Amino acid sequence: MLNNMSKKKRRGFTLIELVAVLVIMAILALIVTPLVMNIIRKARISADKRSIDAYGRSIELAIASYLLDTGKFPTSVDQLTIEYSGNEVVCSTTQINSDSSVYLTGCKVKNRNVEGYKYGKYEAPTYDTYSIGDHISYNGVTYYVIEDSSTTNDTVKLLKETPLLKTEIEGYNIDGLTVSGSTYGEIQYGSSTDYETSAVKKVVDKWAEGAVKSGDTAIARLISVDELTNNLGYVYDDINPTNIFYVSTESTPIWVYNILGYWTMSPFLDSLYIWRVDYDGRHIREFDPSIAISTVCPVLEISKTAELTKIAS
Repeated sequence: MLNNMSKKKRRGFTLIELVAVLVIMAILALIVTPLVMNIIRKARISADKRSIDAYGRSIELAIASYLLDTGKFPTSVDQLTIEYSGNEVVCSTTQINSDSSVYLTGCKVKNRNVEGYKYGKYEAPTYDTYSIGDHISYNGVTYYVIEDSSTTNDTVKLLKETPLLKTEIEGYNIDGLTVSGSTYGEIQYGSSTDYETSAVKKVVDKWAEGAVKSGDTAIARLISVDELTNNLGYVYDDINPTNIFYVSTESTPIWVYNILGYWTMSPFLDSLYIWRVDYDGRHIREFDPSIAISTVCPVLEISKTAELTKIAS
């Protein structure tokens, strides 16, 4: 009996088999990876939405706390102390509603866009309305309302009640400016009368730096002819066309013109003449600007979200 026994050889994977396995694994990776990535993406979006919800609830709690502490309704999230410890949330629109809820849209979480997701409900904003002539206090200065459209208009136009003081204007140190008068700043400015380039505009801009509170939205300028004619009763005087001016009517409030006379914007924006509201009720164009002296009563076109207080008449 032969003791030669044939040994069974161990057989490995062939190259074709290895390639087949790799192909199968690649196919599985192509199928599974997008599914896994999509699950991860959905989980991240869901987590980001929860972060926005938590942030919104934190704002609403801060609103309630502000109401309890101050007895006032906040007009901006900047007034609130928001206690929130989750992922950073920044929203392009944060609206505080009248029922103390909040509406958030355009939000990013850790700088990631969460497109289309909104927190809370949108409430069309409504604003206070003012009547022409209402006496308004803002930042320690009193004004008269010269224009307000409606509850959908977010700004109101105010005319400063008294001219700027002489000491105020002198403190601006504006070249080329002559200031006279004992109390109020009566301005004489050579022959340059174009509103856009004159020292009068520089005076108004300098005044606005201290008159407008930080964070409030406002435009400072002089009163315009449109405001005088459209809102305040002025009409064009065609009786004496050689001396072109507008005149007040019975509907023109007396406070518009009983304050020494003050500079206005020219309807033509030219550099030949200046315009002013005179104390006798005329809105006059001066032919000799070198002798035309007027005070400065600025106009503020200001957001109604600013702290405006109506003074009882």
